[in-house]
Amino acid sequence: MFQHQRSMLFLGDCLSLMLAFWAMTLLRFNIHIDHAFLMQQATLFVWLFALWLIVFFIFDLYNLRRVNPNPRNIGLLLASTAVNIVLGVVYFYIFSATNGITPKTNLLLVAVFSLVLLILWRRLFYHLFTGRFTRSIAIIGTSPLIAELKTEFHNHPHFGDLTTHWHTSEEVSTDGDVNILIAEQINPQLFLSLAQQMNAEPMTLIESYETFFGKVPLSLISNEHATTIMTRHDNKALHFFTRVIEIMVALFVLIITSPFLLIAIIARLIEDGRPIFYTHTRVGKNGTLFTMYKLRSMVKEAEKGGAVWADKRDLRITPLGNILRKTHIDEIPQMVNVIKGDLALVGPRPERPEFVSQLEQHIPYYFLRHTIRPGFTGWAQIKYRYARTVDDAKEKFEYDLYYLKNRTPLLDLGIVLKTLQIIFTH
Repeated sequence: MFQHQRSMLFLGDCLSLMLAFWAMTLLRFNIHIDHAFLMQQATLFVWLFALWLIVFFIFDLYNLRRVNPNPRNIGLLLASTAVNIVLGVVYFYIFSATNGITPKTNLLLVAVFSLVLLILWRRLFYHLFTGRFTRSIAIIGTSPLIAELKTEFHNHPHFGDLTTHWHTSEEVSTDGDVNILIAEQINPQLFLSLAQQMNAEPMTLIESYETFFGKVPLSLISNEHATTIMTRHDNKALHFFTRVIEIMVALFVLIITSPFLLIAIIARLIEDGRPIFYTHTRVGKNGTLFTMYKLRSMVKEAEKGGAVWADKRDLRITPLGNILRKTHIDEIPQMVNVIKGDLALVGPRPERPEFVSQLEQHIPYYFLRHTIRPGFTGWAQIKYRYARTVDDAKEKFEYDLYYLKNRTPLLDLGIVLKTLQIIFTH
């Protein structure tokens, strides 16, 4: 539904970067500038701009909730621009060895011009889609899920203009301009007929939640939905290619983080000695058990009395453990699990057997999490906080359902990039 908006936002960013380069050339060079030199600079900046766009994606700037030019979202633009300047310095330092170009002033000018243009473009984009190009939306229903949708439209008017809310299908009037009709618990034939009479796009409640929230409400899942998710199979060639990429990435991460890992190991020994690593059993694909590795972040024998939910201010976590957790260094040994095949790079995070048996009793269809390999990171991890209760686990499972239903290599790539953003900015 919003793919055309994201595409337009992305193309506008590309144009803003090109205009920033053009403005820099007008300011820095005269009309007699050597054409070959200028093209050489342009070529280098084009590749740099590709990196910058990836950084924008990592900073979640293509999430339509980030379009509103409020202080928080402008702050994200400022932060991403700062990262891009650092990348530009490194980028031109590397290439200066072969072509002698070190455009320090040019880089700074392009960064400043692009920041101004991006803010102006996003302000224009926001106003266009809260005014001229707004799609009219009507809703039928009264459940708490409907109320949550109404709040979402109120907070993000560029998603669409909620013009009408009918409590039941009997109240519906087909007069008026409606682009999208969302309904719950309504006869499918009647729903289609109403949408056709309004010349509107019909959207079920489960589709709207996937579109606006990136999750699937558990209350809307049926046996048919569960069976579809359960019987989905990946292409064997794609699975082989994915495994090769996973192993290469895991080895790369272990190599580049080895200095930090070594420092953490030494600090762990100094703080309270062995054991350095913490091993515990997790539930993997098809319910199989495997041993997962982490750097120990809690006091010794922290779970002597059995497994318990982690608290927000868990007193069992040591001072060093807090640092390891905030920097995610404690998670690095899990790359060994990725290499072994226990974990995928992306998937539902594996849970402990003690908790799985408890959660399966309280959360319908929870077994679906185990139809694929668990992941080092996942959709639920980037969308929701750490689960500390059964209710938290239920909420996270709704995000896992979205991933199980919609997983693709492109979504996996987006999750990895977003994970990097969380690691470097939280």
